[in-house]
Amino acid sequence: MNRQDKAVQHIGPSGARRPWLIALPTVGLVLLALGWSGFWYFSASKAQASLDEWRSREANAGRVYSCGEESFGGYPFRIELQCRNPVVEDRGTATTLRAGDLKAVAQVWDPTLLIGEVSGPMTVAPLGGEPTMTMKWTLAQASLRGLPVSSQRVSLVFDKPGFATSDGAALGSADHMEFHVRRAADATPENPALDFALDFTHFSSPSMGSYIAAPTDAHIVGVLRGLGDFSPKPIAARLRELQAANGRLELTNARFQQGDLITTAVGAVTLTPRGTLNGEIHLTVINFGKLLQVLGLDRMIAQLLPQVDKLAPSLDRLMPGLGNVLRGNTGSAGGGAATIGAAAVGGQQTELEGQRAMTMLLRLSDGVAYLGPVKIGQIPPLY
Repeated sequence: MNRQDKAVQHIGPSGARRPWLIALPTVGLVLLALGWSGFWYFSASKAQASLDEWRSREANAGRVYSCGEESFGGYPFRIELQCRNPVVEDRGTATTLRAGDLKAVAQVWDPTLLIGEVSGPMTVAPLGGEPTMTMKWTLAQASLRGLPVSSQRVSLVFDKPGFATSDGAALGSADHMEFHVRRAADATPENPALDFALDFTHFSSPSMGSYIAAPTDAHIVGVLRGLGDFSPKPIAARLRELQAANGRLELTNARFQQGDLITTAVGAVTLTPRGTLNGEIHLTVINFGKLLQVLGLDRMIAQLLPQVDKLAPSLDRLMPGLGNVLRGNTGSAGGGAATIGAAAVGGQQTELEGQRAMTMLLRLSDGVAYLGPVKIGQIPPLY
């Protein structure tokens, strides 16, 4: 046998094995695809079973969730729930909510993060009755970390939300609105606490009179102590639970802006057994005169301006030099009213965001609101 024949004989068996070597990766991919498909269908079935179990628990608690048409999909990497015409019937509050379509998505490898999108409009109606309120938006998204019964974080985001009565009367609108809530870092089972943040831009509400008649921006950060879970309950029941647990709402960083009126607020509020508010909030205000107009105190203060000369000696006894300060400001448009108003509510000059500002105390006592010693309004019981 010559050298060439030996080479052919040597190559022959090796070449015969090459198709199997090429086929092995293909077989591996097929097996992997079959395994992943089985895992996806198992996860989807598990998700549907968990959803059915949660619905059953909620129904036993008086909250019924239903869809006009429902389907699962998202293969191969996501689990998607499509719910057409979702309806929530809450027997506790005797309320029915209806929306357009709901789409919820979770990644197969991270099923505890749920992201959803809802199309409007959403209507609010009494059980078995006609809608009393409608909410519209251009985009509504929500995200939930954790399980529905033991959530760790919930976020809601709306673009162009608008609220109206059933007959079309506007209740409020905004360009953008966000709400985020999560368990506080220092929370314990014995002392539950939730961190929250609320942001809205260009919010206005004709139904709230002069307070938010003009477009208002807000950024509110705080802690709600005494409330440890997100499970839905009637608001009155929630507030009673909060009061019984000695809960309180702490504002750690709140900022409101309405044109050139800027107000920041820091403080805490609690509930009394009958549902009224107690608390103290420290306010810092840029353009205090504008705040007087918003609160409707400018007319009352204006009536005092002609009396400044008569009151000056008494004011000087209370605070040396105050009478001269007021006399010096009555000549400027709005200056006297703002100065007298600041003095009446115990305001002190300070600086905020590089501008002159006034700081004062807003006090809530059994639902009655005082700015310094001046009563500015009353908040009815919340339950």
